[in-house]
Amino acid sequence: MSNRSVIAAAFLAAFFFAVAVRAEAPSPEVVWTPAQAADASDRAYEPMAIHLIDHAASSIVLAMYYLKEGEDDRHPVNRLLNDLREAARRGVRVEVYLNTKFAGKATAVLDTPWITRLRADGVKVTGFTASRRWHGKLLIVDERYVLEGSANWSVEALKSNGESNTLMDSPPLARQKLARVRAWGVPLPGPVVETPVTPPAPGTVLVPTVWLARGGVMPQMVTRDDERGFDVLMLLLRRAAVEGTLEFSVDFVQLGIESGVTTERGTIRIRVEILKVLRRLQRRYAVVTVRVNYGREAWVTLTLPAGPTVEAPGRWTDPDRITRRSSEAGYLELLGAAIRQHEQLDLNTLTLAELSARTGLSISVLGRARQELEQN
Repeated sequence: MSNRSVIAAAFLAAFFFAVAVRAEAPSPEVVWTPAQAADASDRAYEPMAIHLIDHAASSIVLAMYYLKEGEDDRHPVNRLLNDLREAARRGVRVEVYLNTKFAGKATAVLDTPWITRLRADGVKVTGFTASRRWHGKLLIVDERYVLEGSANWSVEALKSNGESNTLMDSPPLARQKLARVRAWGVPLPGPVVETPVTPPAPGTVLVPTVWLARGGVMPQMVTRDDERGFDVLMLLLRRAAVEGTLEFSVDFVQLGIESGVTTERGTIRIRVEILKVLRRLQRRYAVVTVRVNYGREAWVTLTLPAGPTVEAPGRWTDPDRITRRSSEAGYLELLGAAIRQHEQLDLNTLTLAELSARTGLSISVLGRARQELEQN
């Protein structure tokens, strides 16, 4: 074989090896979510958006880079805006988030007659912080349907431009994108943080009884005085009960505020604090798996052991209640529910020495916890 043939063969071998490497499965860091997808490009976008808005049952979230309404009610953008108003009037929760930064300058996009009309009909309209540019074109309906792509809400995008858009049916993806939208507008450098809206409490929250047993996760947290870890774990159990799934996205800032991190520290510090807590829950206690998606939220999977659980009232996981109560009192309250449900015993019939033998906690810690519960 000639030298030229040898070189050619080596080149081809290297080329096909590189192709094979590139064809391997994506990195494990990629967070896949199940979804059904349909193309909604070009002129298919507008009727698809109208259909989704008109048939929305509970919620609509629009996060748009550029929205340009017209003066005529027949204008395509005006029709979409009127559909949002009609949805709000029939009881659908409608949120609109708009970019306010164009060509490096903040633009007063919220001071328009249409925004006034939307708000008058109960639509929540929010301008993203002018310190960052939101370039997404996103519509999320009923926390399930995601319509996303290149199309702004303008007559050019809806009627003439070539636009690539996709409709996806995926509740997990919708929740993940919702968390990102709601976190994006929080100013990064400043300490001012809007208090997030906490979802309604679930009827009950399930807690594995093995977490309450001697040497379990929760006695460990009490022993280590890990108040924040205990509170965040309870909030994650609450979220699982609300969502009906053990996998969901969490907004660092919202979780931080709900668990009592002071907003005076600013959003960056809140995110850092909560990420540390989530990592601790994963590495030290092995109760969650955490994947950071965008730096502003994480995809969390709760790891619940097999076996019996205790049903705790959902109100026990209210953020205000959690932050006012110590972890030792919260633990003793859950232990009392477990003893009552599985042994038909009243916690108050057990002495502190008996509780110490059950839990591995000191009598003094249990005494403080019992006193706190009696006072509250």
